Amino acid sequence: MKRTLAIGDIHGSLAPLEQLWGVIDPQPEDRIVFIGDYIDRGPNSKGVIDFLLALPSELDVTFLSGNHEEKFFLARIDHTELAHWLEAWGGGATLESYGPGGFDDVPDSHWEFLRKNRNYLETDTHIFVHANLEADVPIDQQLPFTLIHKKFGTPKPHESGKVMICGHTAQKSHVPLNLGHAICIDTDPDRGGWLTCLHVETGRYWQTNSGGQLRTETL
Repeated sequence: MKRTLAIGDIHGSLAPLEQLWGVIDPQPEDRIVFIGDYIDRGPNSKGVIDFLLALPSELDVTFLSGNHEEKFFLARIDHTELAHWLEAWGGGATLESYGPGGFDDVPDSHWEFLRKNRNYLETDTHIFVHANLEADVPIDQQLPFTLIHKKFGTPKPHESGKVMICGHTAQKSHVPLNLGHAICIDTDPDRGGWLTCLHVETGRYWQTNSGGQLRTETL
């Protein structure tokens, strides 16, 4: 059976990602959607991007862009953004993972990968975004700020009738927040929480953490 597998915010947490990937064992008939925020705060942002770039080409994978990827680009070109990124966003851990040269050590392939990531993915039944949707705005007219930055809060059902799957707003409970019409799967893997993969069709989810633990539950 074809599965749709949504993977939440990773934030430089390579070890949980590698363990989770081995558990879910994606197959070519599956659809895998990464929700964004691959970098910052965690210990190995470079390793996470290397891992994603090395995924087999026969897999059906979609990479969404998160606000931390946007900040990464801005920090590279603006000193004010750089200072904010380093102080408040965990950017120092990202640069450290690349080496002593800072931005000069970031491979062109990484910038190209992040540049090509999408703001949303729409299927027959779901809309996948990093952050949120405006309920009464068609998906192709949503502002980038909403898709990448707007906190989860208590979103209303989208006018399309489709279920929104998102990340961005870290769940301090460390379990996905399911409102029925909207599901947030950012479970804070880099700050003592867990990395989540949701099997969209069944509601089953798997979680791994930096301690090497695994747990599974259903929404």
